Amino acid sequence: MSYDSTVTFAALATRIREAGTVVCTSHEKPDGDAMGCVIAMVRALGGITNVHGWLLGSVPPPIGGLAEDTAWTRIHGAGDIPDLEPDLILVMDTGAWSQLELLEPWLRTRSDRVIGLDHHASGDDVAPMRVVDASAASCTMLALRLLDELGIDLTQSIATPLFAGLATDTGWFRQANADAAAFAVAARLLAAGVDKDGLFRTIEETARPARLALQARALSSVQWAHEGRVAVMQLTQRDFEDTDGRRSDVTGMVNMPLVVRGGEMAALLIEERDGGVKASLRSKPPSGPGGEFIDVRAVAGLLGGGGHVHAAGVRLDMPLAAARKALLTAVEESGA
Repeated sequence: MSYDSTVTFAALATRIREAGTVVCTSHEKPDGDAMGCVIAMVRALGGITNVHGWLLGSVPPPIGGLAEDTAWTRIHGAGDIPDLEPDLILVMDTGAWSQLELLEPWLRTRSDRVIGLDHHASGDDVAPMRVVDASAASCTMLALRLLDELGIDLTQSIATPLFAGLATDTGWFRQANADAAAFAVAARLLAAGVDKDGLFRTIEETARPARLALQARALSSVQWAHEGRVAVMQLTQRDFEDTDGRRSDVTGMVNMPLVVRGGEMAALLIEERDGGVKASLRSKPPSGPGGEFIDVRAVAGLLGGGGHVHAAGVRLDMPLAAARKALLTAVEESGA
């Protein structure tokens, strides 16, 4: 199916204005963009409707800190879904059923009430009414446009989670998607009173000592392939046990090999408790306009995953050694 916009921002705003109760949610294991969208919309819509924020799966503590005193509900399974019949359900930063498994049955029976806001290039028919803009650096950029359409004033409390989503999805404005439009939005959010240094400390400088131990294990496992252009790291369940590490400790770790000259792509393979593997993929933007780069979304797509051209991921139901081999094969088949 084609994954494109089906309505305008104005149409989404109309649905929101007409709703008495709205649920705002996003993909499982929310990152800064997902959390930023949900918290910003809960804060913004509170003055015009009865709004609820639902977050799916585990939420890394630094990301959870964005909520401060804004209430939200954690959904770990069907039993956690509140006894609530909202007039509208706003799904942001995803349009993929694979990222909404905890809510999928509930959402499917309420499809006429689901609207979507997403900046990914691929997705499913989760939200029949949706705005999709893959050129946006973050979904919070689209959330801001929706708030503008609703005529909601941009306060510091709303701007802060919006900025957090934009900053984290651009690697704090270092990645290729940090274009002129992203910087223009960032300037507007900063003018609303965002404390960017405080946000960076809250999100990026809260690591546990176990992170350094896990980082050492990951770096010691690096293997270079494709003539030194691709670095593959791995972490086993034993690594987590030995270091007292948590999954939240590995955030951003996949980027480490990209500091090496000549390295164009990095992958971190994490062994899951059920024996499968979660692969995170990153690549450098081209050195200049029209330059070559490795499209990790294409690599992930060959394995059943997805994401962005410079940041993607996939789950592989196979042992680590097989996952490494499958990944390198996919890199080669992608034309990298």
